[in-house]
Amino acid sequence: MDYTASDIAIVPEITTARTIAYSMGGFAFNLYWQSISLFLVFFYTDVVGISPAVAGLIYLVASVWDGAIDPIVGTIADRTRTRWGGYRPYLLFGAPVLGLSFILLYYRPPLAAGALVAFVLVTHLIFRTCYATVNVPFLALGARLTSNATRRSDISGFKMMFASLAGIMVASLTQPVAKAYGHNGFGVAAGLFALCATLVLPMVFLTVRERMPPPSTTPHLGSGKFWASTLKNRAFLTLIAALTCTTVCSTAWGKSVLYYYKYYIGDEMGAKTGLALAAGSGLFIVPIWMLVSRAVGKRNAFFMACAVGITGMIAFSLANVRSSGVMDGFLIFNEICGVGWAFGFWSMLPDTVEYGQLHTGVRAEAFLFGLAGFFMKVALGLGAGLFGLGLSFIGYHANHPQTVQTLAGLKFLMVGIPLGGYCLAIVAMMFSPLRKGSHERILAALADR
Repeated sequence: MDYTASDIAIVPEITTARTIAYSMGGFAFNLYWQSISLFLVFFYTDVVGISPAVAGLIYLVASVWDGAIDPIVGTIADRTRTRWGGYRPYLLFGAPVLGLSFILLYYRPPLAAGALVAFVLVTHLIFRTCYATVNVPFLALGARLTSNATRRSDISGFKMMFASLAGIMVASLTQPVAKAYGHNGFGVAAGLFALCATLVLPMVFLTVRERMPPPSTTPHLGSGKFWASTLKNRAFLTLIAALTCTTVCSTAWGKSVLYYYKYYIGDEMGAKTGLALAAGSGLFIVPIWMLVSRAVGKRNAFFMACAVGITGMIAFSLANVRSSGVMDGFLIFNEICGVGWAFGFWSMLPDTVEYGQLHTGVRAEAFLFGLAGFFMKVALGLGAGLFGLGLSFIGYHANHPQTVQTLAGLKFLMVGIPLGGYCLAIVAMMFSPLRKGSHERILAALADR
């Protein structure tokens, strides 16, 4: 049995208050995500003492693992039925465990050699498992809150604004706390972020209400309907291809920032200012992209964001940035691109659910969100792995002055990977069927059924 018009085409409108309450989850999850994106590889190489290649490989393995379990978590969440809803219980019961796993991620044990590498890998896998278990239901919950494309854009915008607040907090506090507490400093910072996130997620659980579909409308775990419908969902496939490319871009750039400040500019602590300013700029950039998206459509806004990114990378490659202030400016400019494509992706992803339902008769929000998470995290791992291997290839040695050739290689890693990724993302998105106004027509067609 598939969804009928009464099941999905008309979903009660979510209030602005609950839109904001749900979006607060973006703050909690980005305390974790911004931290591992900006600081974890640096923590591995310059604090734990692992080689860049091994650090990148650990990040790659953990990301692939995280992505692989996302669809599994999604299918289980799609089948979950409780008196609190299907997705909401994961936020309440999973939040404390996720917080503890994050603190463990930044623990530097008194081990060496293979034992140290094994410990780092296992703790990373534990964290990624806990993160997927809570994050996938949270993301899928957004598709059950409203079917209105504009309101979904609002949700994406508010989530990204809360993500910017989390980025400011992570960027501003991590390095000062790490410096104050020495080798245990990153763990102390992780404890602070975990406490905040663990308090926020139950608040989302208590405030938001989800509309549960009938049990018979979701295929059973392992059903071939999931995969068959996904392969026919052109909107989802093209969006995922674009996501993969842009995620590799952002990962290569983000992982390199701390190294650039420390070794190229010679101002390691200056990175916190640049990263905080970039994260804070999102508070102003997100509303602009929301307006642009409404004016030209989500797909065209995505194109514009990638064009901004290409422009920034070319400018950075031509400039010889040797001051923290100028580098801060490039970080802010690059944030315009990053916020733009991320907003486009997260606002379009729920629309692919109805596109797939219309063309295949199958609707499974959490499965698609989980599968999207798989590709995103594989791309993150690929970007981190390439960056780690690249550092080893250019002759990087932690906590030592770098050669002129190594510094030139670092800049090439920062520019070359993003440029190629943005161009490929534009090509992928050209094949997307989700033009401006198409989602409204999809909902109308579902209602006619």
